[in-house]
Amino acid sequence: MLDNLEEGFMVLDAEDRVWLWNGVFPEMLELPLELLSEGAPVMPLIRALADRGEYGPGDPAALADAIAANIRSRQPARGEREMVNGRVVEVAWIPFEDGAFLFRLRDVTAERSAARFKDELVTTVSHELRTPLTAIVGALGLLQGGLGGPIEPRGEHLIDVAGKNADRLARIVNDLLEIDKLEAGMFEFRFEPIDVIAMLRDSIEQNQIYAQSRGVEIDLEVPEAPITAEVDRDRMLQVMDNLLSNAAKFSPEGSRVRVRLRPGAEGLRISVIDRGPGISEEFRQRLFSRFAQESRDGHAGAGLGLAISKGIVKRHGGRIHVNTREGVGTIFHVDLPFDQAPADKLLLT
Repeated sequence: MLDNLEEGFMVLDAEDRVWLWNGVFPEMLELPLELLSEGAPVMPLIRALADRGEYGPGDPAALADAIAANIRSRQPARGEREMVNGRVVEVAWIPFEDGAFLFRLRDVTAERSAARFKDELVTTVSHELRTPLTAIVGALGLLQGGLGGPIEPRGEHLIDVAGKNADRLARIVNDLLEIDKLEAGMFEFRFEPIDVIAMLRDSIEQNQIYAQSRGVEIDLEVPEAPITAEVDRDRMLQVMDNLLSNAAKFSPEGSRVRVRLRPGAEGLRISVIDRGPGISEEFRQRLFSRFAQESRDGHAGAGLGLAISKGIVKRHGGRIHVNTREGVGTIFHVDLPFDQAPADKLLLT
């Protein structure tokens, strides 16, 4: 049964001796079959991989000893490693209660190659689109301002429609470039102490017109005492804009979206609460992924806003998570520390 699996498996007993394995395991690691026999010690196998450079540069004996010590600790682990031959292997270490230890390998080379290709394509297309889009938006703005002369009412309507769609496309392109910089560690953050309540009031003011256009009101629930935290104000406004616009978009007409601030012992929690349709269990699993979309009531976006928001909150040392129930509503929680580490005052991450 194990030999028919596409994943590689090897199990050690409590004494770190090879107990069970399948044929995919040595094949994936390109190991000599004589290293795998029932009751054989695992150290020669580890040393063979270290000698080949699979654990990176350095003294192979020291690297093998470090790996062996990690195995003896019986701590679970998970990660990816690019092998010397270019193959990318996803590795999982799984301990059992009786002292046995399972190694599971999965070849993800094709998946990672496809992901890199997709990312490179998206980045290239985004950069190529940005310049002509800027020119189109600017030209439409000049026409709306009357620079091209009088325009018939029907023409004004068409220009308005074109302008709104060009703005939407420009926002998508900007989001693509931003998330690309965020994942590449090139997103700039400037942390400083700010009045969090004032920041929330500003975010609500910026989104109130859009919410009202959908028949939705936004309320703010905050403590009486001021709350100060060390954050990047512009980036956190970006997070709030995304959460508030989503809440308004999916809320029924005549309902209210509530923004709630609660301080704790070590940090604060910002909650955005709506009475919309909720989020399905299937979509919840990929909610914060790039290009994740769930079209509800005909409302679909580019699927980038929450991924960007998660990256921003994570860079603040915080966490964004969701409580939702279909047919009842959704609450997004943003948990942030009051202070950042001293080295993070101005940092390219």
